[in-house]
Amino acid sequence: MTRRQSIANILVAVVLAAGLSWAFTEIFSRLGASTNWGKAWDYREALWRGWLATLGVSLAALVGSVIFGLLFLFGQRSSLPVVRWVCRGLLEFVRDTPLLVHLLFGYFVIFAPLLSRPLSNAGFDDKWIIGVLLLSVFSGAYLGEILRGGVESIPRTQWDSARAVGFSPVQVWRYVIIPQALRRVLPAIAGLFVSLIKDSSLLNVIGVTEYFYNTRNFISRSYAGLEGYIPLALGYLVLTVPVAWFSHWLERRFRHEM
Repeated sequence: MTRRQSIANILVAVVLAAGLSWAFTEIFSRLGASTNWGKAWDYREALWRGWLATLGVSLAALVGSVIFGLLFLFGQRSSLPVVRWVCRGLLEFVRDTPLLVHLLFGYFVIFAPLLSRPLSNAGFDDKWIIGVLLLSVFSGAYLGEILRGGVESIPRTQWDSARAVGFSPVQVWRYVIIPQALRRVLPAIAGLFVSLIKDSSLLNVIGVTEYFYNTRNFISRSYAGLEGYIPLALGYLVLTVPVAWFSHWLERRFRHEM
């Protein structure tokens, strides 16, 4: 980097910092007069429980989306045409309809009449389990397409070369195809996982008491403003920033290994 570029970077950074500082000062000076952070402190336990619930939902849905994504991936590469057609139809249906529709229709029309009573009798939270299942299927459909695109971008010579040296089909996937495909689709997967964490807030429509649900109740009961919205934004940032950082770390590591 030349000296001129360094000076330009410093000047731009100073201007941006000054502009952002002025904007935040103006906003918070106008809104901060009626701010009472004691309200948020009084509801801290409910907010904390909601954040932990969102963390649990996100982790469970991440695992579930990986499982469904792999099922969709291998289903589309099945040697049976019927399996390929079914997977293709499910993928198109899931991807072409909103998540909110899936949650409302899937819970109230399909899964709640079938599973709510058995799950409740067994001591499980039926809303939590069904919500995680629906969120996993929705994200798994997108993940399956991402993985399929990554796998199909691998040249056919890679498959043939791996088989020529005596690799079994499992070894071909494990040592040749999956590592190369992941390098190519890692940014898209990271973006999907970040969206999954944010989309978990929609589970409140079926009554899952996650972070957004509890924050909304806090705001409506205490007539809070910034006291509710700022912790809400920060709470989701705490969940999503590590995912984005980890994906960037993996990208750099894979880049050095190539």
